[in-house]
Amino acid sequence: MEQVKGIYKEYYSSCDKLLSQYSQLSKIESTTKVPKVFITLGFSAVVFLFILLNIGSRFIVNFIGFGYSAFASIRAIESPGKDDDTQWLTYWVVYGLLNLVEHFSSFVLYWIPFYYVLKTAFLIWLMLPNTRGAEKLYNSYVKPVYLNMKTSTQEKTK
Repeated sequence: MEQVKGIYKEYYSSCDKLLSQYSQLSKIESTTKVPKVFITLGFSAVVFLFILLNIGSRFIVNFIGFGYSAFASIRAIESPGKDDDTQWLTYWVVYGLLNLVEHFSSFVLYWIPFYYVLKTAFLIWLMLPNTRGAEKLYNSYVKPVYLNMKTSTQEKTK
């Protein structure tokens, strides 16, 4: 039991440290006297429940896919390094392709149980800096198709 408490304290303190960089959460914490970790977990649980019960899930999932990514993209543009720019550019390419495919196959996707839950998990995987999912998909699928199209176009113009 002590081991579980130690793990809990470790995760709690790392989440609290991460969330402390957002001043709005600190203001809410001081107003409500509820720790910002619990506020974030509660809000995430409500959002997940809405997605699971299909209450505004299309909007919520698209907001997740767009909202944080737009904020992170602006932050990447303003940062001096180029590495984060590449991550977010590849994310937007993959996200755009995903939305294009989804638009033309929505009649099939409607029948997939928990589609929006799966899409949310997929979008989070795409955007997380730890997983670099968008870069993996881009390098594995999008880039080879693009290079193939580029090569065939160049051959036709010769």
